Amino acid sequence: MNEIKIVSKTVLPRMKWDYEKELKGYDDLLSFSTADMDFESPQPILDSIIEIAQSGHLGYPHIPDAFYDAIQAHFLKISSWEMDAKKCVSTNVGIYMAAWNVFDSLTSPGDKIVILTPVHFCFKHMITMNHRKVIECPLQLENNEYHIDFEKLRACLESNVRMLWICNPHNPIGHSWTVEELGKIADLCVKNDVLIMSDDVYCDLLFPGTKYTPMASLSKQVSYRTITLYSTSKSYNTTGLRFAYVVTENPQFFEKYQDSLARCDLNYGVNIMGIAATIAAYTACSEWTEKLMSLISANHQLVSEYCAAHIPDVSVIGADSTYFAWLDMRKLNLKSQQLAYQLEEEEHMIVENGESFGKGGKGFIRINLGTSSENLKAGLKRLEYFCVNHR
Repeated sequence: MNEIKIVSKTVLPRMKWDYEKELKGYDDLLSFSTADMDFESPQPILDSIIEIAQSGHLGYPHIPDAFYDAIQAHFLKISSWEMDAKKCVSTNVGIYMAAWNVFDSLTSPGDKIVILTPVHFCFKHMITMNHRKVIECPLQLENNEYHIDFEKLRACLESNVRMLWICNPHNPIGHSWTVEELGKIADLCVKNDVLIMSDDVYCDLLFPGTKYTPMASLSKQVSYRTITLYSTSKSYNTTGLRFAYVVTENPQFFEKYQDSLARCDLNYGVNIMGIAATIAAYTACSEWTEKLMSLISANHQLVSEYCAAHIPDVSVIGADSTYFAWLDMRKLNLKSQQLAYQLEEEEHMIVENGESFGKGGKGFIRINLGTSSENLKAGLKRLEYFCVNHR
């Protein structure tokens, strides 16, 4: 019960492994790219889904009070955020669809939206493909840690910006923003009348001793200009369920978001499995999450120590959350656009290329740590060979 188990090789084909092997044609491929873990979802979640299937009815569900109660209790427990979930929680079919509905309801074509880079490439894609303008505010890397350049952020937010889209904890750098950092961000947004959308999908993936603070928990004033995106998809490995929810304590934001859902016919017939998974995740999986993050933090330490000892040309950025390692490979002086491609071709190893993460991502790669230490050690060996061949 609540043990961390590697997914059986007999499961249905997966994007992270089977698709990549089919695409590349390498039987010995190692995949550290797609943001899925190689672990089974927690048993309470699996049991909740089995129970629904065994009930024999997969029709339209009514969202029970237990769903809202679980969310409300979970965030009170992990962050001391008191909310009335029934009044401020709404569902969706995924994090990025939820972001689209936020854009649709709270912004207009041509509006400027600020992002802190490097950040997952979908942020920029979502903004540009929906005819909004991206303003990139690069994070500052000092002493192997990232910091927000608040003077740059101030300048960005003063340029007639409509919204700031943050990621907390931040993908790919693996940092959970502190109360102090969030407070400075919030003050700038309040001063410049900028709305805040916070993608907090990794909020339960915290290294031991790390604290998660929701932006909206800082104050009512901040909460009333914030809408937060959540899902069990990353923290509990339920991406295939295609289910997410948003939280906003601003009644006007909530109403506009609901109207946007209605225009897409997303306000009716939500994912019955997603509801069950969320309830189970937040009421019965805390022990599993603790064990998971002890394993993930050990994997991050493994990568850091291995690179320090065997791959001096690679620096591993310090992290306190998520299941990613962000590796600085700029000392190799390789063309950043081809970095991940060269790893694929030469070492049959799939990673995310930092180039796609925006300003500050060139020369970096992102590695998914949500796998066995055996897979990770094999990948590190290949990375070592690659770096030796390119010195």
